[in-house]
Amino acid sequence: MKHSFVHQSSTGTHYIEHIIIGTAGHIDHGKTSLVKALTGIDTDRLPEEKKRGLTIDLGFAYLDLGENRRVCVVDVPGHERFVKNMLAGATSINLVLFVIAADDGVMPQTIEHLEIINLLGIKHGLIALTKKDLVTDEWLAVVQEDIKKNVTGTLLEHAPIIPVSVVSGEGIETCKTVIGKLIAQIQTQSNVREFRMPIDRSFTVPGYGCVVTGPILGGQISVEDEMEILPMKKILRVRGIEVTGERVTSAFAGQRAAVNLSGIKSAEIRRGHELSIPGYLQPAKIIDVLLRLVKGTKNPLKNRTRIRFHLNTTEVMGRLVLLDRDTLRPGEEALCQILLEDIVTVEREDHFIIRSYSPAYTIGGGKVLRYNTTRLKRFREETLAVLRILDSGNLPDIVEQVYLNTIPVCKGERLFTPTVDDISRQVNIHPSTAEDVIAGLVKKGLLRKFLAEGKDGVVHRDVITAVKELVLNILRTFHKENPLKTGIEESQLRALITSASLPVSKDIKTGAGEPHKKPIVGDNIHPFLFTAVLSALRNEKIIKITDNKLSLVDFKLEVSTKDKDVADKIEEIFFKAGLTPPSLEENITKFGASGKVAISLLIEQKKLIRIENGIHFHATVLNKLKELVRAHISKNGPMSVAQFRDLTRTTRKYAVPLLEYFDAIHFTKRMGDVRIIL
Repeated sequence: MKHSFVHQSSTGTHYIEHIIIGTAGHIDHGKTSLVKALTGIDTDRLPEEKKRGLTIDLGFAYLDLGENRRVCVVDVPGHERFVKNMLAGATSINLVLFVIAADDGVMPQTIEHLEIINLLGIKHGLIALTKKDLVTDEWLAVVQEDIKKNVTGTLLEHAPIIPVSVVSGEGIETCKTVIGKLIAQIQTQSNVREFRMPIDRSFTVPGYGCVVTGPILGGQISVEDEMEILPMKKILRVRGIEVTGERVTSAFAGQRAAVNLSGIKSAEIRRGHELSIPGYLQPAKIIDVLLRLVKGTKNPLKNRTRIRFHLNTTEVMGRLVLLDRDTLRPGEEALCQILLEDIVTVEREDHFIIRSYSPAYTIGGGKVLRYNTTRLKRFREETLAVLRILDSGNLPDIVEQVYLNTIPVCKGERLFTPTVDDISRQVNIHPSTAEDVIAGLVKKGLLRKFLAEGKDGVVHRDVITAVKELVLNILRTFHKENPLKTGIEESQLRALITSASLPVSKDIKTGAGEPHKKPIVGDNIHPFLFTAVLSALRNEKIIKITDNKLSLVDFKLEVSTKDKDVADKIEEIFFKAGLTPPSLEENITKFGASGKVAISLLIEQKKLIRIENGIHFHATVLNKLKELVRAHISKNGPMSVAQFRDLTRTTRKYAVPLLEYFDAIHFTKRMGDVRIIL
C-alpha cells in the first residue's frame, strides 16, 4: 500500500494496546475537544459536524502514551437524537472517558449515558470534569459532590474525577497518566473467542477498493485471511489491515482496525454488518437474553412490548417476550426472548441495550444467552432451567448441556455428534478452550468418547444411559408379546429405537434448584452409539445374543410339555413330507391351539423355513436339496426350471418358489432361464 486508508500515522512503529477507549457524556460538554487535546486529532470528520460544531456520528483517534504505546479512541455523540450512534461505539469499549462539564454539571444525557455504561458492564473508566477554567473552585467542589452522588451504585462509583481545561491545558497530562494506569489494570482475553468485528464504517479508497472499520471483539485477523461478511454470508479475502493509522499484518481483540477487503463493494456493506471467520456466527431473528430494566424507567414493561434493540453497531426493532412473568418492573431482571424484525449477529454474553419505541430513551439492557431458531413457550421450568445455566457463565455446565441435548444421529451419511468446532460455534468460545472443556468433562466421566468413522465421537453419559434404558424397555415389551421367540433382530430393535421418544434427564442444579429434562426423538440413531450401548449391556451381562437375536439375559422360552410333544410331531411330519410339505393350516386344524404354538416355536428355532406365504420346508430337507442341486450343476452345468423339477420330482407349485428362495439366499443365481451356483 502506498497510502494509509485511515489516519496517516507518525513515523515509527508503535505497540498498540489491546484496549479501546470511548467517550460518553452530555452534548456540548467538551468530549471532542478533550479528545483533540489528548490526541491532537479532531474526530469531527463530517462537513455538517464542522459547520454545526456538533458531533453527529462516531469519531476515531489514537492516543500516544509514551514508550511507543498507542491506544484506540472512539468519540461518541452526546445529543439525545444521536444516542443510537453513541451506542454503536460504546458497546465495544473497554475504558470509558466519561465527560461532564463543570459549568453545567450532571445533565439528562449524562444520566442516560451513565445508565448505558452500567448496562454494558464497562468496569473501567475515569470522569473528566471539563471546562474547569469557566468556574470557581467552590463551584467545582459542588459539582464534584453531585457527580459522586450520581455515580454511587454504578460501575463508575470509584472512578477518579479529574478536572481539566482544554484552553489552559490544565489536567490533560494528568488525564493521560491516569488512562495509562487504568489500562494496566484491564485484563484482556484476545484468544478466548474467534475473530469477530462489528462494522461501523464502510467506504471506498481509490486504488484499494472496499475498506471497513470496527472494533475487534475476539481473536485476530491477518492479511490474506478468508473472512465472512454477515449476515449475507459472503466469503472475502483480507488485502490489508491498519490499526491507528499504521499498516500491520495482524490485528487483535481490543483493537480497532481498518480492513481492506477484496471481492465486494463498499456500498454493499452497512453499519451493523459483521466480519468473522467463516461459519463461526449464525445470523438470527430470535435471541434468548437476560434483561434488566433500569431503576429510573418510568413504567413497568409488559409482555410483547415493542422496543429498539441495540447490539454492537446494530439497531433493530423487535418485541420483548417475558418468559417467566407478565410484567417487568424497574430495577428487576428477567429471562426473555426478543423477536426481532430483522436479522442480527450475536454471540453468547454479548451486552445489549433496549430503548423505548417512541419516544426513544434507554429503558434497559442485559446480555445475550444464545441465538435461537424457535419461539420458546412461556412459564416452562425446563426452558428457564437451561437459560439459567447459560446465564451462569459456567463453561463446563454450558458445554455439557449441548451434549446432553444432542443424540448422535445420521443426517444423510454424516455423523452428527458435536465436535470441537461445533462446540466453539454454539458456545462461542475458541476451539482450544472448547477442547479443554470437553477433555475435562470426559475426565470426570460426564462425557464418553467412542471411535466413529475414524474420529472420536463424544456422547453424554446420560444419553447412553437413556438409550440403554430404552433398549431394555423394548426387550421387556418384546418378550412379553413374543414369549416363544428367543429374541429380537438388531435391525428391528434399531427401528423401534428410531421411532421412540428418548427422555434424557440431567440433574444439573439451576438457579431454581430444578433438574433439566429434555425429550429427544432419534431420527436414525447412529450405528456407533447403537453398537456402544449393546456392547455395554453385554459386558454388564444384562443382555445376551442367541442366533443373532437379542434378549434379556434372564429370558427363557417357556414351553409346556404338551406343546413340546406337538412340536416334535409336527417337525416329524414336515421332515417325512420332504419336498411336498403340508400347509401350516392343516397342522393347526389337526392339533388345535397347541399346533399354533408348536409351529411358532419350530419357525423361531429355524427348524421350519418359510419359502413363501403358506409354504414351509423342514430345514434338513432344504440342506439336502442344496447339496443335490450343487452336485447336479457341478456335473451338468446351469440348471433350468424343468431340470430342477425332474431332479426333485416336484410340481411347479414347489419348484419355482424353491429356486427363488435359493436365489434370495445367494445360493444360486438366475442367468436368463437357468441357474448357476454362486
